[in-house]
Amino acid sequence: MKSWPAMRDWVLARLRVVALAATTGLLGACATPSSSPQAIQRLDPAELARLEAARPDAPLSLDEILRQSRAGVPTATLLETITRTGTRHALNPSEAIRLREQGVAPEVLDAITAAQERWARDQATADKVRRDTEQAAALDKAKAEAERYRRQSQPQPYWDPFWPYPYAYPPGYPGWRGYGGIGWGGRIRR
Repeated sequence: MKSWPAMRDWVLARLRVVALAATTGLLGACATPSSSPQAIQRLDPAELARLEAARPDAPLSLDEILRQSRAGVPTATLLETITRTGTRHALNPSEAIRLREQGVAPEVLDAITAAQERWARDQATADKVRRDTEQAAALDKAKAEAERYRRQSQPQPYWDPFWPYPYAYPPGYPGWRGYGGIGWGGRIRR
């Protein structure tokens, strides 16, 4: 039978070997590339053109709408462009009159105003949902904090190995007395 120092040295040597093997394996796994460079797939030009066509266009400015109306673009086409690009403007009455006098169709102005109203309604709904979500998260956090505080503030039961069940008296209980002394079960009553 080996002595304790010899046994300890043998165990430590084995632990060093295992740790070295684990470290080498982890470093080898980190250094190995996950995929080869040949695995990169390129998009063909037709697929790239289809993706570019699906990208939404920038919203039209009022000057662009005015320019297209003066150029003779049909109202239906202009309405479809406004819908597709998500164009919206908060028109005041003087701007609406100015655009109508310069040749913009009333249907186009109505579509721009309706888009602005839809956007404002959607923003109000999104703000309400965001606010409600933040309030619910804050309430959940407060409940969790209160539960954590409640659990920490409760007295932990004292387990006496020579008594068959745990017992604990909270401070302030009429029969509670603090324990003094040193060591196991040594009580000094005050």
